[in-house]
Amino acid sequence: MIYLNSSEEFLSQLEADLDECFERLKQIREAFNQGKIGLETYTQQKTELEAGIDEISKRIYYIQKAKQKIPTKEEKIAQELGLLRNAYQVELISGNPTHLRVYLTVSVQQTWVIEINFSDPKVPLLKIPSDLPLIIGNPYDTIDSLKTWTGKPTEHLVHIIQEIEEKLLNLELSKSLPELELERGRVMEQARKLEEKKRFKEAITFYNYAADISERIGNQSIAIMCRLKAKKLLEELGSNNS
Repeated sequence: MIYLNSSEEFLSQLEADLDECFERLKQIREAFNQGKIGLETYTQQKTELEAGIDEISKRIYYIQKAKQKIPTKEEKIAQELGLLRNAYQVELISGNPTHLRVYLTVSVQQTWVIEINFSDPKVPLLKIPSDLPLIIGNPYDTIDSLKTWTGKPTEHLVHIIQEIEEKLLNLELSKSLPELELERGRVMEQARKLEEKKRFKEAITFYNYAADISERIGNQSIAIMCRLKAKKLLEELGSNNS
C-alpha cells in the first residue's frame, strides 16, 4: 500500500491516474478500430474507463476546490501576518511569525500593546495590558470576533484588533467637546511630525483619528482634509513598497 504525504501528492497521483485512463481509452478505441477486439469487449471496457474518468475527475475537482477555500497552516499564518501589517504596526517576537506584538494607537497619549500567539490558528491567544479589561471588559467575552472564533478561513486576526480599536475609539470620542478639540490638535500635530519623519503608516493612523474626532465635533471640512491626507500618504506608501 502506498501512503501519500500531502494533498499535493494525492492530487498528483489522481492526475496521473486520469492520464492513464485516457491513454487506456485511446488504446481500446484503436484496438476496436483495427478489429483486434469486438464491440462487446470494447463497450464494456469503454464504460468502465469512462466511469473511472468521471470518478477521478470529481475527486480532483473537490480537492482543488477545497484547496482554494482551506489554506494550509503556513499559508494561513502568512495571510494573517500580512493583513495585520497592512493595518497596524506589528513586531515579530523573537522573529516568530506566529508570535506577534501589535501596537494599537488610539490617541497621542495612549498606545496599547497587544500580543498574539497564533501558533494554533484555531485558538488565537491574546496577552493584553492589565488595565485594558477595565475599559472594554474581558475581550474573550466582549469582542464578538474573538468570542465566536472557530478558525474558519473567513475569520482573521485583524478583525479582532479592529473591533478592540473601535471600542477604544468610541470611548475616546465620547469625551466632552473641549477635550475633543484639544485632543484633535495634539493628534494632528503628531500626524505632521510622523509624516515629516516619513513614518507614513503611523501618520495615516493619526490623520484618520483626527478625522474621526472632527466628525464627532461636527467639523466636516477638517475631517475631509484629514481623510484626504491619509489617502495621499497611503498611496505614497504603496508606491514606495512597489
